[in-house]
Amino acid sequence: MLLFKRILDFQKTEGGVLDKRGAKRYPVGAKFPLKAKITLSARDGEGKPLPATKSLPMDWGGQMLNLSISGVSIRLHPAAIAASGEACSVKLELDNKLFELDATVANYRIGQQYVSCGAVLKFPDAYSRKAYQQLMEPVVIGSTLEPVTGRVKQDLPGLYKEQYVGESDTVLNVWRDASGKNPKLFELLVHDYCIRGSTEMPGLKISYGEGAKAGKRVSRPAISVPLSADHQAEVRQLFQFVVQNLGKGVPSELRKFLELFAG
Repeated sequence: MLLFKRILDFQKTEGGVLDKRGAKRYPVGAKFPLKAKITLSARDGEGKPLPATKSLPMDWGGQMLNLSISGVSIRLHPAAIAASGEACSVKLELDNKLFELDATVANYRIGQQYVSCGAVLKFPDAYSRKAYQQLMEPVVIGSTLEPVTGRVKQDLPGLYKEQYVGESDTVLNVWRDASGKNPKLFELLVHDYCIRGSTEMPGLKISYGEGAKAGKRVSRPAISVPLSADHQAEVRQLFQFVVQNLGKGVPSELRKFLELFAG
């Protein structure tokens, strides 16, 4: 099932995006409410697989560690046992939507208090790959945002601007007060959308980004193309998921500031 119906279509850039990401792994944020289960073969007391005719596979719930374009890594209870090359299935749940895919165990590592299991996913069709990409995209965006090291053009008198950039051509602009300490407003440019928030006004302002195509129209500063309520709701949900996956590249006080608008 698709997470979004109106955004993150991926038709235009799917091939290029996948090629650039390769096998890179993206850490899942601790606040991201993504539930994960992996179904593994049942085993006897010695850890040997039981015949399929005499047992049923077992579901193991765990904590999602990271995602890549081809697979997942999950932290499991130490009683879970798997072997490289073993057939399995992965169930992911987010926002009451369930994603289930067949997979193959790629690696199995034993830690002191837990085990981690990596699995390569099998996508039967373009629809299932698109559904997984949508689920993965907030993780990609949030975890890759890093501060711009060069000089940032200051454009609002009395405020200090800083900028962060991430994958998928994402740009996060933040304006702090004159002291450079307290965030006052932000602007997140992500895919075709512009998301703004300010301490002077509650809530989010969501619009198409400049140059974004909306049907046969192109959004310009002087020609704003409106978004429907349902469309805005999906962009707002994307913003919430991105904030839940922000990494250390975004300072902690700024993460807390953005969380105020993601609630």
